[in-house]
Amino acid sequence: MLSSQYPKVLYDVSLHDFKIFDDDHIYQMNSKINSSISSSLYRHIYWSTVAESGLITQQVSLVILFIILFIHLDNDNLHPTNILIINALIGIIGLFLYRRHINIKLLQENLKTLLIFLLFGSMVSPVVFTLTKTISTDTIYAMSTLMMLTHLIFYDYGAETAMVQKALSFSVALFSSVCLASRLSTSFHTFCLVTSAVLVFALWSELRKYIKKSSFRIFSLLTIVHIIGCVIFLSRLSLLCTILYILAIIFLTFLCPLWLVSLQKFKISIRGAWEEAVIVEHRKDKHD
Repeated sequence: MLSSQYPKVLYDVSLHDFKIFDDDHIYQMNSKINSSISSSLYRHIYWSTVAESGLITQQVSLVILFIILFIHLDNDNLHPTNILIINALIGIIGLFLYRRHINIKLLQENLKTLLIFLLFGSMVSPVVFTLTKTISTDTIYAMSTLMMLTHLIFYDYGAETAMVQKALSFSVALFSSVCLASRLSTSFHTFCLVTSAVLVFALWSELRKYIKKSSFRIFSLLTIVHIIGCVIFLSRLSLLCTILYILAIIFLTFLCPLWLVSLQKFKISIRGAWEEAVIVEHRKDKHD
């Protein structure tokens, strides 16, 4: 005969098995976890964040270099033919770096895309050249500045957030370049600037992400090259702009990561089975 202290219960949950945490308890628990992290680990997190901020630094530098290119083309300091030759060389080198194994079929498809772009661009350039003749130059510059800022805000810096809009970021950058190109002296200058915009904001952007995945040291070296190039070309235009650029780079590269790491002690996040599932797709390139 069974004892009364062993009741016949198929499943039972005690009230002690449930632990209800309020916000104060969660904050104290996170504070204990953050206080246990050593200062050396915080230094490691800080310098890792500084290294990861190189993509932001590069993109800001690219926007500034593109504006410098527009200024030189507008002042007739650079010939459009030389710019197109440099763009072609950079595109060929980038293609061989991005595609390690290039076959005849892939090369034919890339050449076909290139010819379509050159033909379409040369046909549209006279239209773009006269597109904004009735709009004042100050309005064009203000609109282009706003679009470039929008491009930097919604650019894909590697963070999986709802704020990242790749199509919007590229579209506003291309729209800004078209507005600037319409202020140049000839349609050939316009075609040169639009081609450079596609190379900078589309092709070079994807190649930099590929380099970052392949070799982070080369990616860090590219960040330094971008900064040095901006300082050199900006110093020839304006000393004040150069100083402002250096201060902005110091703020984005060193002060913002320091601010972010210092705020981690106040971060409260609880993860569990109640979160929304995220499906990750792994696509394999058919040409590889």
